[in-house]
Amino acid sequence: MSARNTVVGSKQSGSKGPQLRVGLIGDPVAHSFSPRLQQPALNALGIPATYELWRTPAEQLLVRIRALCQQGCLGANVTIPYKESVLPLLDVVDPLAAQIGAVNTIVNRDDYLHGYNTDAPGLLRALHEHGVGSLQADGTISLKGYTAVLLGAGGAARGAAFALASSGIERLVILNRSLERAQLLAALIQKSYECPVFSLSDPNFLIPHSSSIIINATSVGLHEEVSPLPADVLARFNADTFVYDMIYNPIQTNLLLQARTMELRAANGLSMLLHQGALAFELWTNQPAPLEIMRAALMR
Repeated sequence: MSARNTVVGSKQSGSKGPQLRVGLIGDPVAHSFSPRLQQPALNALGIPATYELWRTPAEQLLVRIRALCQQGCLGANVTIPYKESVLPLLDVVDPLAAQIGAVNTIVNRDDYLHGYNTDAPGLLRALHEHGVGSLQADGTISLKGYTAVLLGAGGAARGAAFALASSGIERLVILNRSLERAQLLAALIQKSYECPVFSLSDPNFLIPHSSSIIINATSVGLHEEVSPLPADVLARFNADTFVYDMIYNPIQTNLLLQARTMELRAANGLSMLLHQGALAFELWTNQPAPLEIMRAALMR
């Protein structure tokens, strides 16, 4: 059931120059850094819009999606737990978002709701910012020659896996406590891409390769001082390994602390938040995102 079929009287004739709105749909949302990122960007370009936090219980999701068609609403970001469940409520879903099966950005265009996934390209841009991969003439990021070890097989890992596979990576290893979930994700990736994909449930079976990227796409380390990868396993990896934790709050997780203790290059998820947010901003406004303003606001 799409938003177009469920919205009644969504086209409104209001007063001139309404205050524009955009926000974050999820539950919870209070912890999000997105307002810190997006509001300064809107202000810098003189766009009369406010970025809001829209905590949305499951039973109110459809009503919230309907509201995105109101006059003056640019759209929304979508976070846990609704990135997958919003898909059938949208009028148009971008092919990449449809492949991944998750939407994190909704754009209101003439009362039609368009869904996108900016997490996947945002991850690749973040990796490139940290010196991983090369920028191609068409603006895409190539990870040719790299091996990626992806920790997790949930929603965040799906987006990361599709992004990595599409970047020309040499091989992808999916490590998840549930082998079945890792295998399902591996099978999904191999329907679209030709890179070798391996699934594991035991980190002791990891075989380190040169030019490795380790990406944590789990919530392990978000609320507790534990690591998704045992220190003795991480210690086997070469000195050129890059460790990326998609968690950005706290800014120093146990995994990152381990990596830095071993003198491996490492970074948290703030750069991914920045780049996926910049891509969302451009979709809402049709203007280039003021990336450095967003970066400075985020790093405050």
